Amino acid sequence: MITLLIDVVSNNSILALFDQKKSQKAIEKIRLDHNEMRSENVIPALESLLDNSTYCYSDIKKVICVTGPGNYTNIRTGIAVAKSISLVNDIDAYGLTQHELIAQTSQYPLIQGDLVVIIHSMHDDFYYQEFESNTQKKQDPILLNAADIMDKIESSKANIIETGNEFLNYLIKKSIDLNNLHSNYLIPDSSLSKICASTSDDFSKIDAKYIKTPNFVKYTKKNIYEW
Repeated sequence: MITLLIDVVSNNSILALFDQKKSQKAIEKIRLDHNEMRSENVIPALESLLDNSTYCYSDIKKVICVTGPGNYTNIRTGIAVAKSISLVNDIDAYGLTQHELIAQTSQYPLIQGDLVVIIHSMHDDFYYQEFESNTQKKQDPILLNAADIMDKIESSKANIIETGNEFLNYLIKKSIDLNNLHSNYLIPDSSLSKICASTSDDFSKIDAKYIKTPNFVKYTKKNIYEW
């Protein structure tokens, strides 16, 4: 079964195709420029992806889309493309947040204990989401200052994952040692393959996760996918 992953929200946004019968790695994937994330750019990229893979739209049997949080326009673009393919192919499209994607891929191999995923927004602000040890979310993503995050995790033994190293840099500046922090997390293809092979019950219907970022300014993004 061919699954299409659409992520035009995360740091190094990608389109990727997975075939569960053939490989633990992507059949084909293409990196997208997050500064030009409009539908008129995503669709040609998707067509190029399919051409390189020898598959066509009708071969896609499931679409998984990253739904936020992040840039408002990028979120809308990704969801619009996913829903369009879903409608044309008469297949289901599913959504998950960046945090859910990271939480689920970090379970291969399984980690012990609860999990906190943080993604840099700007300055000392981060998108924050908590998960149980079985990756069931405790809450939707929220925007927190680094100091507020420290207050929440100070007495917790949860594993903490961040996609870049901004929170680590904050801790270094404050001379704080946090042994349960994993920075610069990259999602390996093998874990993405397992996500794409998951059953429909493991996902939610597409629901955009918008979080308003006060005084938003552009910043240099960090890669989260292996390449």
